[in-house]
Amino acid sequence: MDRKFRVKHPSLPVPGSSKKHGASRIDDSQNVEPPAKPWIKRCGRYMYNKENNQFCGRTCKSWLYIIVYAIMYIIFLSTYTLFFLYGSLYIIKYVDDYQFIEKVELLTYSTDGIGLSATPTSLNAKPLIWYRNDPEDYQKYVNGLENLLSKRRKREAVISPDLGPCGKTPFGYGDNPCVILRINKQLKWSAKPINANSSRKDIPSKVQKWLKLEQKLWLHCDGYHSYDKEHIGKITYYPDPPGFDPDTFPLDKNSHSPLIGIQISEFTLGVSLAVQCKLWYEGGASTIEFLLYVTPRRI
Repeated sequence: MDRKFRVKHPSLPVPGSSKKHGASRIDDSQNVEPPAKPWIKRCGRYMYNKENNQFCGRTCKSWLYIIVYAIMYIIFLSTYTLFFLYGSLYIIKYVDDYQFIEKVELLTYSTDGIGLSATPTSLNAKPLIWYRNDPEDYQKYVNGLENLLSKRRKREAVISPDLGPCGKTPFGYGDNPCVILRINKQLKWSAKPINANSSRKDIPSKVQKWLKLEQKLWLHCDGYHSYDKEHIGKITYYPDPPGFDPDTFPLDKNSHSPLIGIQISEFTLGVSLAVQCKLWYEGGASTIEFLLYVTPRRI
């Protein structure tokens, strides 16, 4: 038979085609990447891997080492900090003139000079005396003043100067309430009294009269605004005139600032009154303000 018409048997392999093509198919099937797992399963596998028994990519033993190291590092830092602070305070105590005083007495200066305190307004850190003219309503203010004076009596045999009705219960509450003022305790602070011939124009007329009597640090109280001055009535001082002896200052850690009592009477009930007390001394003045609001007794 002629070669032209010779038919190839289908079972016979075609040279350079059949075997190699099959091999390439096998290789392609082996290189196919597996489908990606959902992110939830990947996160769960990261949190805990059952195959390797790992938490967040670390074994329990590895996490134990890390926790122990962190605890030891924190202990070291805390100890170092405490030693540093103790050493600093120890040096300050002996290098500087360092003295311990009570927390209650550590009150700051005002913007114009030494600060003032008024009791009972300072008990609740609110410059307000607000009560109905009823013993049950103003008893808290009476207790506050009694606590202040009882502490003084334990330290001093006699509270001088005489505070009059502002030195004994019920301290004028509720018709004529008393407020006790003092200069905040601040070590090394002192002031000079104003000269009687001072040319300062901001000094009240009453203080100008007191300057001619004696050289003291004078305290003067009045209404803050003209409206308050109209309704505040009468202010009585104990002692009168109200002055602090400049030789008392500076105070040491065992001494206490003198007390001055003011009693407000004949004021208008049911009206909020702003009261300002000012301490006058050479080179400045210190002030403190508080509100007084008394309503009639409930019938």
